[in-house]
Amino acid sequence: MSHLLEKPVAVLGAGACGQAFAADFSLAGGYQIRLYEFPEFAKESLGEVMRTCEIELGGSQANFKWLKREGKARVDLITTDMSEALKGAGLIIVPVPAKAHKPLFEKMVPFLEDGQVISIFPDNFGTLLLAQTMREKGCDADVVIGGWTSMPYGVRKTEPGKLNLLLRGYSLGYDTLPSRDAERFYEAHKGIPPFDGTPVIRKGDTVIGIGLSNPNTIVHTPTCILSVGPMEVSQMEEGVLGIPKGKFSIYVHAMSPAVARVQFAFYQETVRIANAIGVKVDEYREYDFFRKSSIVAEEFLIPFWDVIVPSAPGPDSTEHRYFTEDIPVGDVVYYNLANKLGVEVPVIDAVIRLGSIMCRRDFYSEGRSLAELGLEDLERDQMVRYVREGVRP
Repeated sequence: MSHLLEKPVAVLGAGACGQAFAADFSLAGGYQIRLYEFPEFAKESLGEVMRTCEIELGGSQANFKWLKREGKARVDLITTDMSEALKGAGLIIVPVPAKAHKPLFEKMVPFLEDGQVISIFPDNFGTLLLAQTMREKGCDADVVIGGWTSMPYGVRKTEPGKLNLLLRGYSLGYDTLPSRDAERFYEAHKGIPPFDGTPVIRKGDTVIGIGLSNPNTIVHTPTCILSVGPMEVSQMEEGVLGIPKGKFSIYVHAMSPAVARVQFAFYQETVRIANAIGVKVDEYREYDFFRKSSIVAEEFLIPFWDVIVPSAPGPDSTEHRYFTEDIPVGDVVYYNLANKLGVEVPVIDAVIRLGSIMCRRDFYSEGRSLAELGLEDLERDQMVRYVREGVRP
């Protein structure tokens, strides 16, 4: 265990993944675990866990390392007080939805301490947002900030404090802001319990490359747009289209050759954006999209994936995070970067336009802006120097 992990580990956010992180660390033993939740969400997300400090971890936990860690975990501290969660902590894990990044970072920044390592799952350009928030608030804490392409878990919360861990990730990419901190970041994560079932930990090419490599954006958003009709009809009454109410799944019911072609076209535009910036993204071949699991399987590869995972339902409405998070946080950032660099992205543009109509929202205006990420005033070379070296003009 690194010296950093001898200090308390703070998990910020008590959704399904946040509770899974806390329980996994606790059951492995040897760690002090703190779990923070927003005060306004604590009752709903944690319920009796606020009193008992116990989380039950179960599920098949499919993975190629054949690891299964289950049981009732006791968390050392559960709190709605950010200062209490962060004081003296070493590793800080942020597994909240991207739409919660901004309010969470606003609460975090005043309590950051020198030497802490902040790990964002998945990054979704959160590293850039956190660094910009620190600048705006005049925070000069000497911290390492890094992010990941995805989560190490596929997990569902059956009720507060009870988790169905379906699978553990196969491969995760990471980088830091700036990239020169990557070795320190990696050392802070070596041997942590959440990665015990993950065989491949790979270094990405800048946090922009990590953000552009999140498979959710490429898989979820065009697929949801193209399957919104069957999704909505399936929720209306039992047995419509042969889908039991509430059991619609984009992996089961929406993946088809035509949809795969749109996903691949979306990916090709993503590659053009990365090339224009001068960073690398995860590489896929066209035929990687032509399977029920699409390219998500590259990070969540497990034995017999196409039998086990596609049964997971969702989305169930246009208010689902596949629409309301992945479009404004994923697609809109891609679109804004493309506009800045003069890259044509008609497929990404079409997904945002159609999504805005379907959801009755203006995702262009409410999506994550380059100003929020500290990139708006930077030219291409300045942007690359910032994410690689941490130097701004």
